[in-house]
Amino acid sequence: MTANPSPVARSTEAVLATAGAAALGGALGLLGGWPLAIATGVSAGINGAFGGWRQVYGWRTAKGWFAFVSDSTWGLLGTTLGNVLNLVNLARPDSSYRADFSRRQNRHVFEKGACMKRGFAFTHGNVISNASTGRESLVEERRRFIDRHEGLHIWQNRIFGPFYQVVYLAWFAIGLVAGTGTWAVKREKPKLKRLVETAAYYDNPFEFWAYKRDDHWEDNRADPVLKWRRPRWLKRKPAPSSSPPTAPPAA
Repeated sequence: MTANPSPVARSTEAVLATAGAAALGGALGLLGGWPLAIATGVSAGINGAFGGWRQVYGWRTAKGWFAFVSDSTWGLLGTTLGNVLNLVNLARPDSSYRADFSRRQNRHVFEKGACMKRGFAFTHGNVISNASTGRESLVEERRRFIDRHEGLHIWQNRIFGPFYQVVYLAWFAIGLVAGTGTWAVKREKPKLKRLVETAAYYDNPFEFWAYKRDDHWEDNRADPVLKWRRPRWLKRKPAPSSSPPTAPPAA
């Protein structure tokens, strides 16, 4: 169960996290001059305020400190997008922030909220939105999906920094061309939308990694015409016989 911290403890952590994050972000921005330093400091500080008040960072672990530092510096572009997602979801009364999936887990999880496509989770920076993926509520059985798929996207942003967003945008553009070109040359026309979605989204190496880690690459919704084949050396682990896997939509 999630502990119920006092307002004083939350306020204290929020102040300290805001100040620390703003200092880190501002120091990074100084590489490009004072205007950039102010912008990066403010963005990092906003994340620190959210993270401190909700007590998301695991301060007792090296992993938690790395998450905080990366969110405030190298991964700040994704963190800034996550701030926007946080603010949008705060304006939505039905978004339902889930402290039990977030506190001391280095992330913010919303049961519902903004998403790019109905039935898909949506992750930016350290914020996971629509984590229930269209279900009535976010149940404990969905934690594996949150940890292994959407949680991986959070760490991809922290590790690869701005290259994560660059690869995503570039891959989307290439996938749009590849999907449309494949549809144009096929005699038996598959659905254009599905081909483009496969090439631009499912075949993205970051998504392939996440679906593979969640053991849902083979049974996702990608079109087999353009879907990556799992390498022979990357054998899929057999699912437990008592609970066969079902493919959760993800983003």
